[in-house]
Amino acid sequence: MRRTRLPGARRNRAPELLLSALFGWILLWALTNPPGTAPDEPSHYAKVVAAGHGDIVGATVPFAEIQALRAFNEDSLRQVRNAYRSFLLPTDLRVTTNPPCTALHLDASATCLRRPAVVPNGRVNSIVGAYPPWLYIPAGVLTRAAWSVQSGYVLARLGSAFVSAGLLGAGLWLLLGGQPPDRIRSQRPLLLAGFAVAVTPMVLFLSSQAGTSGAEVTGAIASIAAVLRLSRAQQPTARTWLVAGAVLATTALSRPLAPLWVAFAITIGIGRLGGPAVLMRVRGAGRPAAAAVTVVGAGIAATVLWTQALSLRTPVLWGRLGHGLAVAIGLAPQSARQAVGVFGWQSIPIPGAVYWLWGLLAAGLFLAAFALGGRRDRALLAGSLTVVVAGYELLAAAVFIQNGFGMQGRYVLPALVMLPLLSVEVLADRLPARLSGHAATVATGVIAMTAVSQFVAWVANSRRYAVGVDGPLWFVSGSAWSPSGGWLVWLVLACLPVMMTFAAARSSAAVRPDRPHSPGAHRHAATDDADDAENRTTQPTPPGNPGGMLHLDNSA
Repeated sequence: MRRTRLPGARRNRAPELLLSALFGWILLWALTNPPGTAPDEPSHYAKVVAAGHGDIVGATVPFAEIQALRAFNEDSLRQVRNAYRSFLLPTDLRVTTNPPCTALHLDASATCLRRPAVVPNGRVNSIVGAYPPWLYIPAGVLTRAAWSVQSGYVLARLGSAFVSAGLLGAGLWLLLGGQPPDRIRSQRPLLLAGFAVAVTPMVLFLSSQAGTSGAEVTGAIASIAAVLRLSRAQQPTARTWLVAGAVLATTALSRPLAPLWVAFAITIGIGRLGGPAVLMRVRGAGRPAAAAVTVVGAGIAATVLWTQALSLRTPVLWGRLGHGLAVAIGLAPQSARQAVGVFGWQSIPIPGAVYWLWGLLAAGLFLAAFALGGRRDRALLAGSLTVVVAGYELLAAAVFIQNGFGMQGRYVLPALVMLPLLSVEVLADRLPARLSGHAATVATGVIAMTAVSQFVAWVANSRRYAVGVDGPLWFVSGSAWSPSGGWLVWLVLACLPVMMTFAAARSSAAVRPDRPHSPGAHRHAATDDADDAENRTTQPTPPGNPGGMLHLDNSA
C-alpha cells in the first residue's frame, strides 16, 4: 500500500548528516595530509598506479636486490621476499617507495618533502606488490588522468576514499533497516552512536590514504552491519540480501587477512540468529540469498587463491610462538592507542584525553549491552571479545612479531570496530521502552563527543606537518608547510563536519519514548525513518521466515 506522511511530519536526516560528516573528514584527511605520509603509502601508491595502467601482477624482485636495500633484518626478509613486486609506471608518476623524510624526523615540518624527489629508473618496487589487487583498480583508473606525482596521489587517495565512503554508506543503510515500526524512534539514536564510535579517527585516516587499508576496516564495519541486519526478526528483502552480499564480498577482496574479518562477522550473525534459523532464512529467501552467498564465496576465494598463488604467507615458527605471545601482551596498550589514532608512519599521537574518551565510550556501550542483554546476548558479547583478544595475540605472535615488523593496532582494527555495533544492537533490542528517552539523550552526547575527538585528531596531525611535534600550538599563521590554500581555510572547512555531526546528534535525539500505538498509528510511526521515503507493500510470510514477520518490499 502507498504510505503517506503525516501533516507536518519531517523526515529524520540524522543518518545522512552523520554519513556526510564522515565523508567530509575523509576528504579533509586526503587533501591536507602530505603525500606518502601514511604507512607504506608510497608502495600502495605505486601499486594503485600500476593497477590502473594494466600491470596487475608485477614482476618478482630478486632476493639479492631486496637484501641490498639493507632496510630489513633476517626476520623481515622472510615476509618481504614474497611481498615485494616491481611494476612499470609512467615516468611522470614514478616515485621512490622509501619512507618519506617526515617518517624519520618528527621535529621537522613537512617542508623536506618539497625537495626534488629521486625518480627511479625503470620499474618501481613495492613492498605490498603481492597484495590482492582487486580494490586497487578503481583508484588506479582515476590515476590515468594524473599528470604528476602530486596529482597522482590526490586521485589515488580520492579513489580509495570513494570506496571507503561507499562501504560506510552501505553499512549505515543496512544497520538502520529492518527495525520494528514501534521501536524505530528509540533504536536509531543508539545505532547511530555505535556507528560513530566504530568509526575512529584511525578509520578515517586509513580511508583517506592510497591503498586498501581503509576499505578493509570500513568493509568490516559494513560487514557486521550486514550480518546484524540479516539476523533480525524482520525478513530481509531481496535488495538487502544483494547489498549485504556485495558488502561482504568487497571486504573479502580488500586485503590478505580480510577473509578472516568476513568469517568473524558471519559467525556473529550465526550466533545472533542461531544455526537452524540461519538455514531456514537462507532457504526461505531463495535466489537473492543464493546470489549473496555465491558472491561472498567468490570474494573470499579470490583473495585466498591470490595470496596462495603468490606465496604471500610465511610459515609460522612454532618454537618462537611463546615469546611472541609475551611480547604481544606488552604491546597491547600501544596497539589500542593506534586503533584510535596514531598517524603518519605510526609516529604521530593525539592528546591522551582522546584515547581515554574513546575507550570509555566503547567500553560503556559494551558493558551496558552486557548488563541489559539476555543470557545468549552475554555469551555472544563475551565470545566476540574473547575472539578479538585471542586473534590479536595469535596474529601478533605468529605473523607480525615473527616477521620483524611488530604488531600495530590497524592490523586488528577490523575486528575491534565490530564490537560497538554488536553492543548497540543488543541495547536496541533489550532497552526497556521507559528508558528510550534517556538512551536518546546519552546517544546524542556520545555522537557529539566523537565529533570533537575527530576534530582534535585532525588538528594534531596537521600541526605536526605544519611546524613539527615541538612547534607552537597555534600553527595556522606561522606554519612552515601548509596544503594549498593555507591552514586557515582548511581549519574553517574542518568545522563543517563537526557541525554536521552535532546536527546529526540533535536530529537523532528527536525521539519520544515508545508507547502503545493503534494499528493506524503503527503505519505512521516509521515515517521519520529513511526507508519510508519509498513505497512499501506487504506480502504473505515466505517459507522459512522465522518469527512469522511480514516481508517488507523496498525496505532494508
